[in-house]
Amino acid sequence: MASRIGSLIRLAAKGTNWSDFLDYASPALFEVMPVRALSTQCRELISNGSDEARFTRALRSTAVCLRDRGIAVDIGSPAPREAQQPLTSLAEGARRQAGQRILEVYFGQVFGNDQAILDLRAESFSSNEAADLCWNPRAIYVQWQPEFLTGLRDLYGGFYLEDRRRLDRGLNRLGMGDGSDALLGLLGRDNPHAVRFDTAEFHRGFHEMFLRYKDRGVALHRNFLALGIYLVCVYNVLESLDLDFDVARAVERAQ
Repeated sequence: MASRIGSLIRLAAKGTNWSDFLDYASPALFEVMPVRALSTQCRELISNGSDEARFTRALRSTAVCLRDRGIAVDIGSPAPREAQQPLTSLAEGARRQAGQRILEVYFGQVFGNDQAILDLRAESFSSNEAADLCWNPRAIYVQWQPEFLTGLRDLYGGFYLEDRRRLDRGLNRLGMGDGSDALLGLLGRDNPHAVRFDTAEFHRGFHEMFLRYKDRGVALHRNFLALGIYLVCVYNVLESLDLDFDVARAVERAQ
């Protein structure tokens, strides 16, 4: 049943701005999320990706959100191709700075806005001649549901700022109070100040987490589809930089 649902969703998304991103989602997502919730989330992503004017507004809103938090990134205005430099070609210090800034973009959207542009893949970022971080994402973004966003903020804030009560509140709001060990492992429980990102390991951990909730009969919120895509995109770019990063510091700055 789950594979059939996944195939139908991929068929519906074919030719849209976000169809390629479904490959980033764990197959277990389609087993642990209700069909109606999946359908609703997919319809939203397809609709968002097909409306250029709305995406332009989303870019502007994101730019304001990040600027207000002092997170410097040039959004949606690519430098001439000859002036673009892939982040992977930068020296180690510049790669570390770029990766740390991308983490701030990730968390800055979570804490500073009620929507998020999900495309944080390596190919959407570059550096220009002035050594600015340039971000030119494709049109895939989500409008978080209020109760999900509140839980997500409590989850991240509670974990990385070492507030156990807030963390438990976030887990419960997200319907993840039981079986959270796999999730906390993905957040960098061993040392959140020096996290090395491994996409294959993330896929295994995310899949394991969803299977645990499936075994418990938990029906997760529809926004977990968007969150899964968002997470694996940031894993994609940070893995490509081949360094460890201070996730806790990025959360502090984003708040």
